[in-house]
Amino acid sequence: MLKGADYVMEQEDSASRHGEMTSWDINDIKLPQDVRQIDWFQEWPDSYVKHIYSSEDKNAQRHHSSWAMRNTNNHNSRILKKSCLGVVVCGNDCSTLDGRKIFLRPAICDKARQKQQRKCCPNCNGPLRLLSCRGHGGYPVTNFWRHEGKFIFFQSKGAHDHPRPETKLEAEARRSIQKAQTAFSPSSPRLKRIQEIESLTGARPTREALPLLLSKPDAYVLPAHFGGHLSKSTREPTLGSCSGRP
Repeated sequence: MLKGADYVMEQEDSASRHGEMTSWDINDIKLPQDVRQIDWFQEWPDSYVKHIYSSEDKNAQRHHSSWAMRNTNNHNSRILKKSCLGVVVCGNDCSTLDGRKIFLRPAICDKARQKQQRKCCPNCNGPLRLLSCRGHGGYPVTNFWRHEGKFIFFQSKGAHDHPRPETKLEAEARRSIQKAQTAFSPSSPRLKRIQEIESLTGARPTREALPLLLSKPDAYVLPAHFGGHLSKSTREPTLGSCSGRP
């Protein structure tokens, strides 16, 4: 009988600890510290979820998320609050050669994001538009981060109502390719200067004289969300220069 009673008490204690692990809120005065199992880091957290990460997790330390999140004002200095910016899409709803859609990462700065929307789609040269996140009762999805002791607590409120944007690495790779094409387009001053040197000296520039980007093309790949062709016009589009159609 004693063994049976001890087993029941152990089960109750276990259930109580489990309830404590899942019933916390990021705004609680005290967060649980008797955590026996931490979570694997989630790159795309969605919906109303909670996670407890180790304080040594590098991604958690950087408050990383592949959603386009920016810091927002919060009255509690112990809690970091981030809101989703949504995704930038093509106004023509175009597709790349392999059938993928254009889902660009919104710029974090307000002015940079406004400038971004005045640029053209890198696939069809059409206009870009911002799909704002409204997944938290009409407001952007909000993520909360809090460092307490040996753990980093994460809580998400709201479900994203828009497609996933390209990741930071994909965005950087796409911009690198576009910069390289712009630098060596037929109308670029840099290429004209190289051609002038060739006509005057009769010598062609060595590979070492070209940018590292072009000397090691294998190091740069198109992002997963950008499987098609780039625009034929490789120059930086000016205000009002988007064609509005493929």
